[in-house]
Amino acid sequence: MANFQLPLQVLSLLLLFRNTLQQNFSAQLVKEMGQQTNENYALPVFNIELILFQIHVAQVINNDPNLERDLIIGEGASKQASKEIENLGLIYKKAWRSKLEMVNKVAVPQEPLSKKLDLVSDLLVSSARKYDVGRDVKDSKTSSLNKWLSEKQDEVQAKIVELKKTQSGNKIAAISGMSVTPGWIIQFDSQVNRYFTKGYGTEKSIEPLCVPMMHSFSLFQTMSTNEANGIFIPFIAAHMGMLILLPRKGVTCQDILNNLGSQINAELSFFRRIHLTLPIFKFDFEYDISKILEKVDTAGMFDKFNFSSKSNITIDEFPIKAVVQFKSNYSLNKVNDIKIRNSETFEVNRSFVFVIKDRETIYSVGRIENLDGLAAQVSCSKV
Repeated sequence: MANFQLPLQVLSLLLLFRNTLQQNFSAQLVKEMGQQTNENYALPVFNIELILFQIHVAQVINNDPNLERDLIIGEGASKQASKEIENLGLIYKKAWRSKLEMVNKVAVPQEPLSKKLDLVSDLLVSSARKYDVGRDVKDSKTSSLNKWLSEKQDEVQAKIVELKKTQSGNKIAAISGMSVTPGWIIQFDSQVNRYFTKGYGTEKSIEPLCVPMMHSFSLFQTMSTNEANGIFIPFIAAHMGMLILLPRKGVTCQDILNNLGSQINAELSFFRRIHLTLPIFKFDFEYDISKILEKVDTAGMFDKFNFSSKSNITIDEFPIKAVVQFKSNYSLNKVNDIKIRNSETFEVNRSFVFVIKDRETIYSVGRIENLDGLAAQVSCSKV
């Protein structure tokens, strides 16, 4: 049974995945996810795509001995992909430097696809090492994420083995996890308690919840669309950060996500000084997306891809986990209020959407409808 971790294995393939194709895939994914739940969710989009790419290429070369040979000798498609491996390695390193820790596994209990997956892994890792891109990429330091990965690995392998006993064809299991503790480039300097208004669709109490929030008066870029007002909070890695989207009146978070492309492509303003307040919380999301992927055009991801195929990828088991934590990188001074005078403010005090992205890649997308049980218990003054 092929069973391995995917740190840089698929990066050379990502070159041929156009930015528009990634946005289309992400948009389909969050739209389908929104139809499954009215509650909070977060999707490790980049991780999911890496897994799909590796499986796709393994399936293609499984039916094309000539392409497999070209990959081994470094000619043809593999040669073209290798030209951008350094840039793609930088993308992956950028994620880790911004404290996006990722873990992935793929399990296939049958030959010969198992060997093809191993081959793709070995060839791409060898290509990556030529540029020493693995130096800054280490195993996840999040013990809970690693423990979850280990437990899920045993669980999904057992299910796939059982499926193989009763059904014919290739059976595939994948596991994807991401831990996000943003490495903000800005400094939050104070903590203030404010009310957070819960969004439409929550099954919890509709009363506002008092939560701790972190405050920064810094230079930011903003944007706006018909659905949302947004602010881009940069990370330590160049051009990478988190886009926070607040729905306009009469708009839900899922309405924003249903038109994700407009939010991603909206032009950012010039930098200006803004008082930003963000809630402090930690959120875990776990879900099996195998049924959701059946409704997504995974084959369309490869329209501009040298390893072309018209078939969607079918994964029998695909549990994902996302751990998202909003906190300051520094200790905060607790204050009762913030003096803003006539300055511009952006207060994340109601349900919102977040997108972790850079100029080329979407790493994660999430929707926070309520903070019940996710934030520390604090007291606010009466509204």
